Amino acid sequence: MSDSEKNQEMLEQLKGEDKKKSKKQTNGDGHVLTPAEIKRQELFDQKEKEILAKGYKRKDIITTVLKANFVGILLTLPFVLLVVGGFILKNGFFDIDKTMEENPVMYFVKLIIIMVASALLAVVHEKIHGWFWAIGAENGAKDIEFGFQKETLTPYCTCKSPLSKKIYILGSMMPMTILGVVLGIVSIFIGSWVVLAIAALQIIGGSGDILITSMLLRYDTKNKDVILIDHPTKIGLVAFEKDKETAPKTEG
Repeated sequence: MSDSEKNQEMLEQLKGEDKKKSKKQTNGDGHVLTPAEIKRQELFDQKEKEILAKGYKRKDIITTVLKANFVGILLTLPFVLLVVGGFILKNGFFDIDKTMEENPVMYFVKLIIIMVASALLAVVHEKIHGWFWAIGAENGAKDIEFGFQKETLTPYCTCKSPLSKKIYILGSMMPMTILGVVLGIVSIFIGSWVVLAIAALQIIGGSGDILITSMLLRYDTKNKDVILIDHPTKIGLVAFEKDKETAPKTEG
C-alpha cells in the first residue's frame, strides 16, 4: 500500500470516528443528541460566549421529563377541574354505560375522533408556541425551529434567539390556553363531551409549559438585565443575568 493510500485510509478512519463521536454526544442526562440538537447546541455555545463576554452570568431554568410529567400535570389539574366542573354544572354527568348500550359503534367512533384530534392538535400546539415567540424573536419567524423527536414521538418548537420574560411566558402558555381552556369553555356551551375530552387532554399536554412558566415566574429579575434563551437540548431555558447599570448621580 502506497503512502497516499495509507493517508487516505487514515482520513477515512478519522472521519468515521468523528461521525461516531457526534452520534454519541449527550445532553448530560443520557439523552443522545440528534443532528438538529447538535446544531442548536453549537449555535447556543456561540451566543453564550458573546453574552458572557459582556459580563453576564448563566443560570439554567430547566426540568426533567419525569418532573414535567408529574409536577406539571398536578399544576394543570385546577384548569381541568374548572372546565370539567363547569361542564357538569351546565350539562350534567355523562353516562358512559348508557351511551355504549344505545350506540356502541358511535361511542368508539367518538373515541377515535378524540385520539386523532389530540394527535393533530399536538402539532398545532407547537405552532402556537412559534407564532407567539416569533413576536419577540430577533428575526421573527426565522428564529423559530420546528421538529419531531423520535424518542418520545412528539413534535417540538424552539426559539434560537433571546426572548423577554413576558414574551417567553406568553408563548409558553398560549397553546394550553387556546386549545385547552378556551376549547373547554366552548364544550360547556355546546354540551359536547368529545370536545371536553379533547380540551382536557390539551390542558394536560401543557404540563411542561406550565411548570417552566411557574419556575420562570419565581425567577427574580428585579434590578437585573436578563437575557432568556431556549435551552438547546433540555426542557426549559437559560437565563443570562447581570446587575443593571445605574446612571451616576449628578449634583445640581
